[in-house]
Amino acid sequence: MKIKFIIVLFLFTTIQALPQEETFEPSGKPFVTIYANFHRGITGSATDEAAFELVRGYLGYEYFFSPEWYAKINVDVGSPDDLSPVSKIRRYAYFKNAYLRYTQQKLEIEFGLIGLKQFKLQESVWERRYLMKTLADEYRLGSSADLGVNFHYAFSEKIDADFTIMNGEGYSSLQMDDVFKYSLGSTFRFPRNFTSRIVYDIMHSEISETTLLLFSSYDFRSKWNIAGEFVIRQNEGWMANHDIYAFSVFGKYNLNERYQLFARFDKIKSNILEGETLPWHLANDGTALVAGIQFRPIKKITMALNYHDWYPWAANMEGGGFIFFDLEVKI
Repeated sequence: MKIKFIIVLFLFTTIQALPQEETFEPSGKPFVTIYANFHRGITGSATDEAAFELVRGYLGYEYFFSPEWYAKINVDVGSPDDLSPVSKIRRYAYFKNAYLRYTQQKLEIEFGLIGLKQFKLQESVWERRYLMKTLADEYRLGSSADLGVNFHYAFSEKIDADFTIMNGEGYSSLQMDDVFKYSLGSTFRFPRNFTSRIVYDIMHSEISETTLLLFSSYDFRSKWNIAGEFVIRQNEGWMANHDIYAFSVFGKYNLNERYQLFARFDKIKSNILEGETLPWHLANDGTALVAGIQFRPIKKITMALNYHDWYPWAANMEGGGFIFFDLEVKI
């Protein structure tokens, strides 16, 4: 009898000592992000412009149903880019994100109004979405979010791939036709301290509009970083031989935990059509320069004093330089 009691006690003790599976508690949280600035024109056509501006606000909620299932909704409150300056006081709300994500080991699937992978990577390296978008988004060579489905697979910690089917017109446009954009991309995290990505998009309607995006970033001991991005858009707007080329180079240097220096240079140009003497996209071709210092007094509050300049390629257009004080607040 004693032997049986000892065996039962041993088994009970052993079972209690085994690792117990943690019970998952579904949970969610709201989030708010605000972008604001004060800017003053100091050169060229910008000398008469100065204003305080509430650029954008994001209001959202994210929820974890289980370790595999996650949902997010994010409302973008701002002024559409096509409004006149007089109408900028108006505010319009768009769904920036509204999607469901399923994760299983190395596979991740997102469905709905999703954020696109290439913009997430570039924005995480650039770190200053609150003062300027990344290259393709800034010059309308792509949208940071779209309606569709994305399949993402991580082969290892150093390489992954993703395939996206989407409307192709961004999160602020509603497409009712049967023309979709297909995107194939891959991210590489080697050699050491390098992160690179390649993406190819195609959207066909009589002819194909295609976009090739190349990106690479080098990080040195978390002290400084330099990155470059190159975009080729062919047959813009399904117009044959109407091509756009753009590249961006940017970098940062951490002075300490709170202060950071940064600079960025963009260039966008278009080709000259047969029989013409000037680029077809000349009114929007040019170069941009941004440089400044960023300060983070506490976590979730970031501000930057910086200089913006735009140099148009068209001889009959005058550029303008601005001093900006930008602010990002996350709640």
